[in-house]
Amino acid sequence: MIIDPVKVAAVIQEVAEEEIAPRFGALSAGDIDTKSGPNDFVTAADHAAEARLKKALAGLYPGAGFIGEEAAAQDPSTLEQLDGSGPFWIVDPLDGTRNFVQGVREFGSIVALVENGQIRQGWIYAIPDQAFLIGENGAGATWRGERLQGSTSVHEPLAGYRAVGALSDEWRNRIMPVLRRHFKTEPARCSAYAYINLITGRYDFAVSSRCSPWDHAAGVVSLREVGGRAEYLDDRQPYMPRATFGRPMLVAGNDAVWSCVCETLLR
Repeated sequence: MIIDPVKVAAVIQEVAEEEIAPRFGALSAGDIDTKSGPNDFVTAADHAAEARLKKALAGLYPGAGFIGEEAAAQDPSTLEQLDGSGPFWIVDPLDGTRNFVQGVREFGSIVALVENGQIRQGWIYAIPDQAFLIGENGAGATWRGERLQGSTSVHEPLAGYRAVGALSDEWRNRIMPVLRRHFKTEPARCSAYAYINLITGRYDFAVSSRCSPWDHAAGVVSLREVGGRAEYLDDRQPYMPRATFGRPMLVAGNDAVWSCVCETLLR
């Protein structure tokens, strides 16, 4: 089932403008907590937005499951639903929470619709820019309402993001020296903006090691619609909306860049 993307975008924007944007730069100490470590922040904005989105999205697709980042942090078994069939909303209510806490204007809301293990639709709302990246399997992708034709911009050297803190020792020792030697990379601190920048050609590729579905599903469906590629380096399997840890996934704005980076990292 395909849901009207405009209706979903309206829900996401309303929640972001009411629950997230007013709290930017206005958080109290009591509004901020941590999860897995001292830099893994969660805020009152995350919780409020996830609760609102869960209720609103249920109204748009009755019977669809809901997997939110904050709920999954409390109960990781929530992710086991993705091994079954049926439709699910996958939601990161506030992606880039550390940026949000630290006053950096790169954060967003990410929503994907998955059915029977396949990503059908994805929405990334860049909150500070009030702009949407929307992708639909088989129907293309848009940024700020304009249809995207694919990324042809390639930098010299290739420019990418890295999120490699969870890499296994084997993979870290193998690819990190190559990344430093051959490419220009910077840490990925916000998946929402990383995918927007990849798809619009500002960056060429990204290497990730902790692939949570709420960070990647929506971006991957848009990326694929413009000719991009998202696959794991260890077995060349395409990205699926599952949680993986320690495995390197390579994402690129087009097939030529993906192949070039892959060959360089694995040679």
